[in-house]
Amino acid sequence: MRGSGLLVKCLEDEGVTRIFGIPGEENLDLMDSLIDSKIEFVLTKHEESAAFMAEISARLSGKPGVCLSTLGPGATNLVTGIADAYLCYTPVVALTGQVRTDRAHPPEKQYIDLVQLFKPITKDSFSIRTPSKIPLLTRRAFDKAREERPGPVHVELPEDIMRCEVEGRPLPRSVSRRISCDRSSLDPLRKAISEAETPLILAGNGVVRSESQEALREFSVAWDLPVAHTWLASGILPYDDPRSLHSVGRRTHDFMRKAFELADLVIAVGYDVIEYQPVFWNIGREKKVVHVGPIPAETADRFVPDIQLIGDIKSILSELTKGAVDKGNWASGLRDELHQRMTIEAEDTTPIKPQLAVRAVRRVLGRKDIAVCDVGAHFIWMEKLYPTYAENTLVVSNGLIGMGIGIPGAIASKMTCPERKVVAVVGDGGFMMTSSELETAMRMRAPFVAVIFDDRTYGLIKIRQEKNYGRSIGVDFENPDFVKFAESFGAEGYRVSSAKELEETLAKCLKDDVLAVIDVPIDYSEHVNLAI
Repeated sequence: MRGSGLLVKCLEDEGVTRIFGIPGEENLDLMDSLIDSKIEFVLTKHEESAAFMAEISARLSGKPGVCLSTLGPGATNLVTGIADAYLCYTPVVALTGQVRTDRAHPPEKQYIDLVQLFKPITKDSFSIRTPSKIPLLTRRAFDKAREERPGPVHVELPEDIMRCEVEGRPLPRSVSRRISCDRSSLDPLRKAISEAETPLILAGNGVVRSESQEALREFSVAWDLPVAHTWLASGILPYDDPRSLHSVGRRTHDFMRKAFELADLVIAVGYDVIEYQPVFWNIGREKKVVHVGPIPAETADRFVPDIQLIGDIKSILSELTKGAVDKGNWASGLRDELHQRMTIEAEDTTPIKPQLAVRAVRRVLGRKDIAVCDVGAHFIWMEKLYPTYAENTLVVSNGLIGMGIGIPGAIASKMTCPERKVVAVVGDGGFMMTSSELETAMRMRAPFVAVIFDDRTYGLIKIRQEKNYGRSIGVDFENPDFVKFAESFGAEGYRVSSAKELEETLAKCLKDDVLAVIDVPIDYSEHVNLAI
């Protein structure tokens, strides 16, 4: 068989069911081999979108996502999405075509050293130069992508290696078992919790990655401990749980900084430093810090844990639940004040206040439906005011934080979780960056609703320019007619003039299970409240 055929067999053995990307001359053989495979190839409009789709599908499924490009410009277009996966610790395998091995030196047209290009933004980047090594190197890529902390791996596929004849088969799998933890090793943390006056759990994305959500909930209930979760861990404790302090992640404007100021013990479970830097939460009174995770804590300013429990998060939390002492949920008053802040009423006018737009989206979506949030002022409004009730129901970028992830992320979400309703909450700037993927959504029958916060400006940047210098530049723009724009792709398009109309229109679109775009004129003046 060809090298490409062996690679496809190895991908199937790794559990790959879908590849996002754009083909090119240098991966003709791989594309031909996919025709005879059960793997679905999803043609995107841009390689950046393919990388975003691979990332979000990985986050929702827990399995490495795969994206594909040709060499040169196709490969460089993957960079933004791969960098986001790298900083969000998401397992992705990026496959790129490359010229024949004999054409690399001296370099010919479209050749760049892709291995070196991807090294700074991946856990590993390598080229397959020997056909017989395809099974070994494929396994290496997926193992590396999965292991903690997970992340993207880049594999370069020279066209002559994919075309040549080779014999082989996927590597056999070894059996791995989790070993339960020693109960006595948990005594220091038990003692620390028992002695603490104001203990607090900071739950991070590692809880979701390890599928330890239920164990964390039981742990918090048993000890009656308040829980604040990072943006990527949003919803692991439902908003209506009496111990939930909602999400944290802003530098200085999170209301729940008060809880961290008062805490004398912070138990960081599955927490990655990049999610919420310790200098912003290790504040206030002197406190002990505990790290619970599969690998040792990262080194960071104000993050030198007094106790580290290294191992399987689920097993550790389950053991800690036994013999727990009720600590009385000391932060319940702060939680009540938070809920009051999140339910402040505002007049339903035109243009629409962003607070009411967020509330309209929340009212329509179910507890396990998915809101994918792009980057911009609306991102902050969603994080502040959008209650979550389950993990991976508010999908955001909290690593690279790049605009344009909303539409590709919504497509990937619908394809990965077709039984759920999906809404992309996007700014008008971010929407236009990847809105061509509406064609992909139509073709792949992946219906979702894009809710556009339309203010015709890069709002947060404009606020900061005017705050610092009293004037602004390069932040204002015009938009197309979003209704006609949506209809040109075969989608439904709407423009609303009130939050009530937004709620009714969104509910209808989701009920009808159609691809739709809703243009929501947003009251730009409200954005100044984000900086308070």
